[in-house]
Amino acid sequence: MTKTSAKGDKQQKQQSDNKAKTRKPGTSVTEWVVAGISSIVLLAVLSYLVVDGLSTRDGTARIVVLPLGVAVTEGGYVVEFAAANRAGKSVAAVEIKGELRNGDEVVEESSATLDYVPQKSQRKGALIFRRDPEAYDLRLFASGYSEP
Repeated sequence: MTKTSAKGDKQQKQQSDNKAKTRKPGTSVTEWVVAGISSIVLLAVLSYLVVDGLSTRDGTARIVVLPLGVAVTEGGYVVEFAAANRAGKSVAAVEIKGELRNGDEVVEESSATLDYVPQKSQRKGALIFRRDPEAYDLRLFASGYSEP
């Protein structure tokens, strides 16, 4: 090896050492930005969970039952309904009743049970009648529930 090539190797090594030394140790700006955004999202989620957990769920459920449609089948007439829980309390074993009325007289009754209706949500079901519901006054209502 010649002196010139040895000098060139030393200079090259010093330049690469200088480049390695110029890199600043520590956290980059990008890492700080990602950490900040993650912290804000984490605090927002935790705040929501705390507020939701501390909010009161007492009171009574408000179940509103609306007919969706009537279908003719071999066994009679199927009345599809939607039961909406408009309160902040979840309920279970919701008993839905339907009546076909002719004036004050109840001509036919039917019932169904919905397993669970969460707060501020809706569940669908159906009642089966032997008589045509369109020929009578159809009344749908929730008659009872239990707490889950």
